[in-house]
Amino acid sequence: MNSRERLTRIFQGKEVDRPALKLWGANFSQKPADPAYKPVYDLALEMTDLVAGVGSELDVFLGSNEEIVMSYEDQPLPNSHWVDRITYLNLPSRKLRSIYRYSTIGEPGYTLERFVKEPEDLRAFLNIKYLPIPVEINSYNDEAAKTGDRGIVIYNVVHAAYAVIRLLGSECFALMCIDERDLITEAVETYGARIKEYVKAVLDSGIRPIFGWVGPELCIPPLVRMKEFEDYVFNIDKPLCDLIHDAGGYVWVHCHGRVGKLLTRFRDMGVDVLNPIEPPPMGDVTLSQAVDIVGNGMGLEGNIEITSLLTKSEEEIRELIYNTVIESKKSDRFIMCQSASYKEYVNPSQQYINNLLLYIKYGLECLTTLR
Repeated sequence: MNSRERLTRIFQGKEVDRPALKLWGANFSQKPADPAYKPVYDLALEMTDLVAGVGSELDVFLGSNEEIVMSYEDQPLPNSHWVDRITYLNLPSRKLRSIYRYSTIGEPGYTLERFVKEPEDLRAFLNIKYLPIPVEINSYNDEAAKTGDRGIVIYNVVHAAYAVIRLLGSECFALMCIDERDLITEAVETYGARIKEYVKAVLDSGIRPIFGWVGPELCIPPLVRMKEFEDYVFNIDKPLCDLIHDAGGYVWVHCHGRVGKLLTRFRDMGVDVLNPIEPPPMGDVTLSQAVDIVGNGMGLEGNIEITSLLTKSEEEIRELIYNTVIESKKSDRFIMCQSASYKEYVNPSQQYINNLLLYIKYGLECLTTLR
């Protein structure tokens, strides 16, 4: 069974020869910038089940509207490699600003200030004239041809609740879910409808990809109440999953956090593979418990915390991999994977590189022999 067949059958819920081995971030198109990762990258291309991603050009806020004026100003921080990028958005009824601090040496950046600070800011976004962006599938077809039988390609789309949270930030979103619920509901439903129309257009083009999205993790307890998850994740995403399934496609969803009580909801929503199942203490459910909860009703991906690969000894990594494979025996739909992309760390330590190589080599050995 080749990698494409193996991964596809896991999404379909069909029997496979063994669980899949994924090194998140490894595919033919995304070569790591740091040369220290090259041995890991080369080994991953040879031994793992590859998953590539193609991002959509969908902008749920502006679409192809070119009348909105956006300008930028960079303010370098003294004596550092950090720069604050200030973005000004001139809307017909309001002038908004956001600030993003980025690194000039590739370290992860973070948002200091969001566009939306109060209800009128969000109303200004919703009043923007939206012009849909035409679907372009050449990039997907090119990536699928490049990947071949070495893996699969996920067509990434925006998540409705996450789109709203990106404008407000988690704290403002949580407060406005209480104080301005009708407005938040309007925003999520508006962006959800745009996403659904875009996905329909992709399907109408004739391709039947695996669709994927990130973002539900910011709309789950304890960041918000369970009510928000039901209203803004389950109720919005289930019709999208149904649309994709009815057309012959599949769904991959990324949701960090304490998902133990949400597993059946993701399954009932129509998620085919949920990433990344995180064991305690980062998560609240072991792999064995997760399998007991959903059985073969949903594929599970993960159980390898990236922090373990960064910090633990070779012996500890071997034990972690061995135990993960043993726990996964109860599932026919498991993909072993780390909880974040392997190449997100600038200046990786030799310990981390060694652990990544061990993860690939010993992981494949265990998945092949212990199952």
